[in-house]
Amino acid sequence: MTPADDSDLIPLVRLERPPMPDADKLMLTPLDLLLEILADCITPAMQAQIVEQFGVYLGKGQHPALVNRRLLNFLCQTCLPQYSPTEAQREFGRRSVLHYRKSILGRVMLAALPVMGMERLLRQYPRQTAAVTNYGTRSVYALAPGEWRLDAEDETMSPDQIQGNFEASCGLIHPQDLHITFTVVGPGNYRFHIHWQP
Repeated sequence: MTPADDSDLIPLVRLERPPMPDADKLMLTPLDLLLEILADCITPAMQAQIVEQFGVYLGKGQHPALVNRRLLNFLCQTCLPQYSPTEAQREFGRRSVLHYRKSILGRVMLAALPVMGMERLLRQYPRQTAAVTNYGTRSVYALAPGEWRLDAEDETMSPDQIQGNFEASCGLIHPQDLHITFTVVGPGNYRFHIHWQP
């Protein structure tokens, strides 16, 4: 697709929020959720260190996005040392979906994924992400059958974490020849290309 064609693309779904400083961005979920996802590899010594550094944010319904990044980087380094830094972020993204799938709400919400299919799942990306953040613009484009693009703007999560999340979510549908890549367009701006055999 040429740059001219790209500029003419119209998103199927777009949820837009004005850009804001990273310091004002919030994750509308408990920070404790990150600890639950990797609970099986957090030692008592690590738990004590986490409480010392992040205790003021634990046990609350939301927390700053930058704090989320700090704790996630710490957990990836200490709990997933067998992976490279980028692959650890990707692995965390995968595990977060699997952890959600084990919850009561997750079992209900994800049970319908195989019936929904890839296109309906991808259309929900902006709304699902907006529900757990107070920032960011997310868009979904259909480029061709089995070829879609998802854009994230003004994002604080790493693209590797988001890719891992996509891989695990899409994998629950078991599409043929699934392939997900991303391009970093600019700071906090990512473009994900998702291909599968329709």
